[in-house]
Amino acid sequence: MSRWDAKPRTKGSVRRAPVLLWLALLAPSYAAAAEGEDVESLRRMLRELRDQNRELSRRLDALERAAAPRQAAPTKAQAAPRDEQIAPTPAVAVVPPRGVPPTVSSWVTTTSAELEGGFTEAELTQVAYESATRQIIQDSLSKMGPKINSFLSLSGVIEVVASQSRDFDPLITAEHPFGKVGPAKDRLELGTVELEFDIKASEWLTGALVVTWEGGAALQSQTAGPQFATVLGSGATVDRFTLDRTHISVGNLMQFPVAARFGREVVHFGSSTGVARLDTLSIGTPLTTAVFENRETIAGFEFAFPTPPPMPAPAPVVEPPVRPLVLAPLVKDIAQRLGYVPLPERVKPLTPVTPPLDLPPIYGSVMFYKGSEDFGVGRTRIEDFNASLGFRRRGHCGVSYEELQSSRVCPWTLDFHVDYSTNVFESIFLHSSYLPFLTQIGSIPGIAATLKTSFGPFAFVGEVNKAIEEATFIDGLGIARNITPMTWQAAIAYQFDWNPWVREIGAQGDFISVAYSGSQDMAGAAASINGEFTRVGFVPETRLLVTVGEWVLPELKVAVEYSANWDYPQSRGGTGDLVHGIFGLVQFNF
Repeated sequence: MSRWDAKPRTKGSVRRAPVLLWLALLAPSYAAAAEGEDVESLRRMLRELRDQNRELSRRLDALERAAAPRQAAPTKAQAAPRDEQIAPTPAVAVVPPRGVPPTVSSWVTTTSAELEGGFTEAELTQVAYESATRQIIQDSLSKMGPKINSFLSLSGVIEVVASQSRDFDPLITAEHPFGKVGPAKDRLELGTVELEFDIKASEWLTGALVVTWEGGAALQSQTAGPQFATVLGSGATVDRFTLDRTHISVGNLMQFPVAARFGREVVHFGSSTGVARLDTLSIGTPLTTAVFENRETIAGFEFAFPTPPPMPAPAPVVEPPVRPLVLAPLVKDIAQRLGYVPLPERVKPLTPVTPPLDLPPIYGSVMFYKGSEDFGVGRTRIEDFNASLGFRRRGHCGVSYEELQSSRVCPWTLDFHVDYSTNVFESIFLHSSYLPFLTQIGSIPGIAATLKTSFGPFAFVGEVNKAIEEATFIDGLGIARNITPMTWQAAIAYQFDWNPWVREIGAQGDFISVAYSGSQDMAGAAASINGEFTRVGFVPETRLLVTVGEWVLPELKVAVEYSANWDYPQSRGGTGDLVHGIFGLVQFNF
């Protein structure tokens, strides 16, 4: 017999019937509010409410038995004549809402005769109404997630970074003609603070807006940083929120091969996306991103082909989560040893997730932007652009994910792209560092090649970014410089407690990452700043970042990193020194 089949009614079921009747009447409104919640979720909610109502019925029976001796016997006038047959009260048929099986409605069918007892219909229905309302509100709020409304969703990140490190002091003196190594410094500061609004007006019109917090001290230290007039003076530092990135996308590359794109974004050149937590697993920045990241107001188009044929979405699957293995279990064990006893919690079943569809394998973009007039006041036209062409694939070796539990090569992903820029000195670092010499340098084109791939629990990144023409200028000391900026990186990451359903290495559980990057012709030059000669435009010759991290909660990451930076030798314009650093990160994603 099915769990939903009717059973002989008892005295307890008589009093529960009105509650179930009102639950059936509430079911259509709940179905409309949930907008397509599957039948299994509705059944689960009804089962939970049924258990609650059984407990309520037991309490009502106890109250009635206690009140029974005080009830008066019915009078003769009130007694029903034995000879007359009382007509049965017709049953109330409940029509099930659309999508709900008939067994659910038959379970909540009742009669008005079953309302007899010590409590009125209004009292029972009020209890049922309050219980159902609380459950519906809880379910609705738990499924809202980051969505503000049907068009807008909010996400973001807050980072706090603690560090102890030494930096290269760029001040040029007779004793230190190439600068020197500064003292070790302790720091505790905000890293990244971002609010990202994703807008989806339709399948063919989307957008995004990213607001970033910037500290006043960091702004003031930048050559092009703005100054604000305040009660403390025009040189006072002012923290502020700024519009960091935004875009409008018109098109749907899953249904049509070309889409238009407008806004202020990081143009495609190398692995940089403008989102630090997505570019790399390390706390520090690889030299490829530090040197060549470029943000511009762009207008252009992107493409992807061949367009996949229309097909239904894949069936939802339950993806097992990756467990934290070190910090979270350690904290839990210490808390329990200190006497903490957690409150019992209802075990929530894993929510099925719809796997993403395969994207078109060939993709790219062409983005135009207005270059800076710092390269020459006569640059009044839109002359600069970035172009990108890439290829991506993924696979699972032809076997199901359940059979890949012990695999070290499957599933796999591959993403390779080549980017071209008409002027690499438009990047944030090169533009600000070589600002006094830009009119001499002019436009220097560049090219970048990036490979990102993963095999089972491993992820790899290889990248080379390079100017393809030589930049020539005379620095502040009158020395003729000929440089061709170039950076590269190689990184590997490993995911602990990996399973084949993990789509992104390092996005959950525990991970370790090793990133090694380097540069060429980036020893810098001398410039006069505030009457003193300073070494500008330099980065280390090589940089090593070793990072270990754990997502102690699904939204909270804790990481520790060791960094080592080797400067260029003195024969090539550097200090020849090595500096070390230790960094700690707490990152909250929401």
